Amino acid sequence: MRKSIILVDDHALLLNGIKNWIENHSDYKVEFQASNVEECKEIQNQFEKGSIKADDFLAFVDISFKSSDSQMENSGFGIIKEFSALGIPCIAYSSHDSGGFIEHATSSAVGAKGFVSKTADESILLAAINSVANGGIYIQAELVTGLLEVRDITQTFTKKEKLVADTLTIHNTNAEVAAALGIAEKTVVNYLTILYDKAGVENKLKFLEKMGRL
Repeated sequence: MRKSIILVDDHALLLNGIKNWIENHSDYKVEFQASNVEECKEIQNQFEKGSIKADDFLAFVDISFKSSDSQMENSGFGIIKEFSALGIPCIAYSSHDSGGFIEHATSSAVGAKGFVSKTADESILLAAINSVANGGIYIQAELVTGLLEVRDITQTFTKKEKLVADTLTIHNTNAEVAAALGIAEKTVVNYLTILYDKAGVENKLKFLEKMGRL
């Protein structure tokens, strides 16, 4: 069972509040805190150098973690991916708790083992930590319906549709998506029409929002 915790949140008050609550109500110890991307990198470097073993740790990461890059509002996804690659299981938490956000956070592309809303009370937070610390997976009960709805949608995507969906961002154009995939721009437009219809949305912004990609 993992007993040491890494907390990642760019709000100092919330970061300290979670740390104090965990340490006062459980046997877990918050060994590291990070309030910016640079501090996360410093923590990662210690694990990469082998001076600290990942086996004893889990990470609690705010998805809505801002980086200095204005295009990386939700850089918590990237932090989870990097910690997971080091063998550190992660619990994602966020005020954005739609099914799409949960699906993306827990997908193989990101790798979170749990998801908790920032509106959840502390007992749910601790239940998530206990589950993930013991090798399990935890999704807050109230959020499961939204997650399953999005999973039902994504399961209807063909392989090519999924490639287009995964390549799509709020910042790239249809032409850039086409170039990245080596297909015609008109083909991208056709795929997007199908994807929007399957997701029940009218445009790219709504699609990315529903899929948890904003």
